[in-house]
Amino acid sequence: MTMNKPDVPDFFINPKGINNFDPDQFLSKYKYFIIGIIVLFLVVPNFIILVGAGQRAVVFNRITGMEKRVLEEGIQLVIPFIQETSIYNVREISYIFSDKPERSKRGAFIMGGSINTLTSDGQSISVEVTVRARPDFKELWWLHQNLGDDAYESYVEKIITPVVRSIVREIIAGYTVSAIYSEDRRVIAETISKNLESYLAKYKIVLTEFLLDEVTFSDAYQSAIEEKQKARIELDTKDNVIVEEENKRDAVITKAQGEAEAINLKVMALANNPSYIKYRKAQILGKRTKMVFSDSQF
Repeated sequence: MTMNKPDVPDFFINPKGINNFDPDQFLSKYKYFIIGIIVLFLVVPNFIILVGAGQRAVVFNRITGMEKRVLEEGIQLVIPFIQETSIYNVREISYIFSDKPERSKRGAFIMGGSINTLTSDGQSISVEVTVRARPDFKELWWLHQNLGDDAYESYVEKIITPVVRSIVREIIAGYTVSAIYSEDRRVIAETISKNLESYLAKYKIVLTEFLLDEVTFSDAYQSAIEEKQKARIELDTKDNVIVEEENKRDAVITKAQGEAEAINLKVMALANNPSYIKYRKAQILGKRTKMVFSDSQF
C-alpha cells in the first residue's frame, strides 16, 4: 500500500521563497533602518504638538521649571522628555449667577445661583448677573503655575465665583433699595463692572462684559412699592380733578369779568350820552310810539 506524501509548504522546502527572498538576510541588512523607523515613530509625536483653534499651550521644563511663554495656535515644536506641554481652551465663556436653570446656554455655566445681599438700609435683595471672561492669553502660564493642571476649570471656582459675589455685595451695600429700584441701577452696574475688571486683572483674567440682569426685592418691599404706586396714581387722579375744577372756576371768573366789563362800558356810554336811552326805547317800541327827536337832543 502506497502512502501519499503530506503537502509541505514551500517555505520549509525553500526558505528563500519563490523570488529567493531570505527574511533573515533582509532583517540583518536593514535592521538599523527598521530600528530607526520605530524610534522615529515613537519620538516624533513628542517633538510636535498641535494647538487647535481657541486653544493655547503652556510649557513646563523639567530642568528650568515653568516657562513664561505661551504657545500659539498651530504646530509647535518641543523638546521630548524635557519639555512637557498642557493645552487649554481659552475661549470666552459666560458665567451666569442665577436660580433659573433655563438661563443656562451652551458654553455657559450657572455658578451657585443668585447673589443674595443687603442694601445700605437693610433691605434683602437677590441679584442675577452675567460675567463674560477669559484668561489672559499671555499670562496663561501664571494660571497653570499657581492653580495647577486644572487651571482652566479651577480658576472659575477659585477666582471668578468668589470675586464676583464679593464685589457685587460690596457695591450693593453702598446704595439704598429705592436707589437700586430707580435709575441708579445703571450706575451701579458700571461701578461693579469697573471694580470687577480691575480685581480680575490681578489674577490674569480678562473681563469682557458684565451684565446686571435682574434684581428681585423682598415680598414686603415689593408690596410697599405697589401700595406706593397705587397711592401715587390716586393722588395724580385727585390732582387732575383739582386742576379741572380750577380750570372751570377760572373760566367762570373770566366770563363774569367779561360781563362786568361790558356792563361798565354800557354805563359809561349812558353817562356820556343820555339820549342813548331814548334811542334804545325807539328801537324797542318802534311804530307803537311816536317820538320825535330834534337834532339837538342827540
